[in-house]
Amino acid sequence: MTKIRSTRSTRVRDRRAAGGASAFPFGRGAGPGRGGGTIGGSGIPTSLGAGGGILAVLVLAAVWILPQLLGSAGSDPTSDPFSDATGATNCDSEIEQVVCGAVDDVSIYWEGQYPQSFQGAFPGADTVFFAGATTTGCGRASAQTGPFYCPADQLVYFDLDFLEQLQQQFGATGDLAAQYIVAHEYGHHVQNMTGIEGRVRSAQQQFPGSTNEFGVAMELQADCFAGTWASSVAERGLFDRPDEIDEALHAAEAVGDDRIMEAAGQEVDPESFTHGSAEQRRNWFDVGFTTGDPEQCLTFDGSLAP
Repeated sequence: MTKIRSTRSTRVRDRRAAGGASAFPFGRGAGPGRGGGTIGGSGIPTSLGAGGGILAVLVLAAVWILPQLLGSAGSDPTSDPFSDATGATNCDSEIEQVVCGAVDDVSIYWEGQYPQSFQGAFPGADTVFFAGATTTGCGRASAQTGPFYCPADQLVYFDLDFLEQLQQQFGATGDLAAQYIVAHEYGHHVQNMTGIEGRVRSAQQQFPGSTNEFGVAMELQADCFAGTWASSVAERGLFDRPDEIDEALHAAEAVGDDRIMEAAGQEVDPESFTHGSAEQRRNWFDVGFTTGDPEQCLTFDGSLAP
């Protein structure tokens, strides 16, 4: 356990009472290969096929691919009735407290670090809890999308039941494993605010043959940013034990593209990677953790750097 927990957060919006659970195709305990083989509300098949099941999801929920998959044409984040939600959200269950704690702590970290590494004040981002399906600035999303960041409305989305199931399926247990995912998604917000995300989009359009390569670099940088946050956690003495960082390192490895493909019974194909190999994800998280410096997260060449 980390010491990062919150029982109440003004940075979290809870939409679970809004319903939409019918869009969640598999309940607790569903094993690999059960449930749908699609991502989001568009019904587009995953590249790993239905055989990958839940194991195929997280690696494909990349911020750079979401606008293409969620059918976001014509969507307007201002039309979302929850977009102006105010007030604090109670974080009652253990997983809620773990995630709420990470949302608050990661936000505070970037409020202090962002002006040092980049320019200006950190434009914060809220996190939305939803159940089954929800409307986002990137279109309609279901629990199958996994935890994700939408650059259009600048919000992070979590279906907590799905997050718990991911931990069980991947074996990535412990507070820091879940909090690493939160920090990774907020890394995408930093990329969006610094213009990295926009430059990646342009590069992908200009060089379509390198689309995956650019996407992997962005995902690895988000892993590295997550590592810099974890470094600050260690410096502040918020780990319960010295080896707690291993939980995050294991989680980073567990969601490597090669591990996902192997678990799905498929041949490992580096050219189809979207997030990076287990080794790459662990290594870049470790770069962030070891240096504690976001400016060392140089997964791109100079033309895409902030």
